[in-house]
Amino acid sequence: MDNPRLIASFNYFSILFAPVLFPLILLLASGDGLVRRHAKRALAIQLLPAVPLCALLVTTFIAANEVREAAFTGLAPSFGHAGTTVLLTLLYAVLQGAAFVWCTAAGIRALKT
Repeated sequence: MDNPRLIASFNYFSILFAPVLFPLILLLASGDGLVRRHAKRALAIQLLPAVPLCALLVTTFIAANEVREAAFTGLAPSFGHAGTTVLLTLLYAVLQGAAFVWCTAAGIRALKT
């Protein structure tokens, strides 16, 4: 087994120890085309769950702000964000699980080829 294939597979297995950081560092630091190609793919896969996570954080911030403002205005806060929060949490969990399985399979495939 040669070294670039091992490093290329570590891009995918990095979802276990440094999800976005390791492929980003290898993408910027590596001169090998194989490692850079796999680093781009691993980075894209590992960034997929970040989209619903960002939306979840924004929704949580908005909901917390409404609760905080309700204490000062005397109005009851609307909890209309609860359904959105649950859906975004489920979407994040599904995408994170899919990214884990996808990266594991791609890492094994990169080792074998």
